[in-house]
Amino acid sequence: MDKTYTEEEIERCTMHGRREIIFQLRGMIKRSERITVVFQDGRHSFLTVLLEMAEDDGHLYFDVASSDEVNQAFLQAEHCVFTSLIDGIRIQFSTARGRETKIRGQRVFAVPLPQSLLRLQRRDVFRLDLPTITPYLCRIQRGTPEEKELPLHDISVGGIGVLCSEKLEFEPLEKLENCWIDLRDTGVLAVTLEVRYMRPVENRTTGKQAWHMGCRFVGLSGLNETLIQRFMARIQAERKSRLAD
Repeated sequence: MDKTYTEEEIERCTMHGRREIIFQLRGMIKRSERITVVFQDGRHSFLTVLLEMAEDDGHLYFDVASSDEVNQAFLQAEHCVFTSLIDGIRIQFSTARGRETKIRGQRVFAVPLPQSLLRLQRRDVFRLDLPTITPYLCRIQRGTPEEKELPLHDISVGGIGVLCSEKLEFEPLEKLENCWIDLRDTGVLAVTLEVRYMRPVENRTTGKQAWHMGCRFVGLSGLNETLIQRFMARIQAERKSRLAD
């Protein structure tokens, strides 16, 4: 594990809920993300792609290696670790022993679904937490006339997090067009969002359980990126000023 992160940070970024783990894996399958499988104390590894997930029998399916020797070593391993870097976010999880099977005539490996999944964001992809008492708002257009107005939880030049009082039925990688972010004095920004994950959190204002939906910007304009950077700089400056007083 990366020693630049504390145990507290790692635990905070680790998912334990089955639904949120499935949501993350489903997104990786949909995008055919490449992921490395490491086993036998790091002596063996290979690059693969997650193919399918069977929620009913609790298994994850992925491509076998090109080397028969590596495949045999994998089948003898007691457990394995999967790791990938997606959009600057490190994804890692471990599973118990795998087995070989076939899907539509293709040789594949199957492993039990992980009990936990680490989703660790790079330190240089800075997200700014926003106030919850008088929150900034995001209006999400999802069909006509359905529109949801949700408080912003955090923001970066890469995306936003919104806070939901209940879990919304969004699909991983679902694109949300014609959304609006109201940054008040900075302006109202028209953006397209892509759903990345949904995880349970505690509402900092009410203390009740809420849902944090992370989204990335799709095709963010240079002007909007500049406005977001200025907005973040102003919020940070205001906070430093209050602390100094």
